[in-house]
Amino acid sequence: MKNINLTMGCLLVVSLLSLNGAPLRDAQTLYQVKCQMCHLSQSPKSKEAYNKMSGPSMNYVIKNLVWGMESEHDDIKPEELKKVSIEFMKDYIFAPDRKKTNCEDVSFDKFGVMPNLKGYITDEELDVVLPWIYDKFKPHKVNGKWEVAK
Repeated sequence: MKNINLTMGCLLVVSLLSLNGAPLRDAQTLYQVKCQMCHLSQSPKSKEAYNKMSGPSMNYVIKNLVWGMESEHDDIKPEELKKVSIEFMKDYIFAPDRKKTNCEDVSFDKFGVMPNLKGYITDEELDVVLPWIYDKFKPHKVNGKWEVAK
């Protein structure tokens, strides 16, 4: 509960500061302003820093997402995998539900379900930032297994 209150407080402050409510149009800036406060690029190295995280790192979020999407769609082509992954992210951001994901229980035990971000980020902003997030954090396969982006 403490993490959720902290997260919501951060969301409110950043939302108020982001260009006086005007939608952001640069994908990296959108990520830094609207996503990174909860989803760091990579998991921190120290246990102390990990314990302070309010959401899973983005490289693990995208790895689990891509792995799940690929396992649901046989022989999916890379461009289609990207499309369905982005569609899933957009839906989940506005209607988060534990049942929708393939995240490990340990992730939900630590972070819970993310808050609904409707009103915090717009469809237009998601159309800009989600393809960038996918491309930036997309895992790669090594010996047939997904590895997180470095």
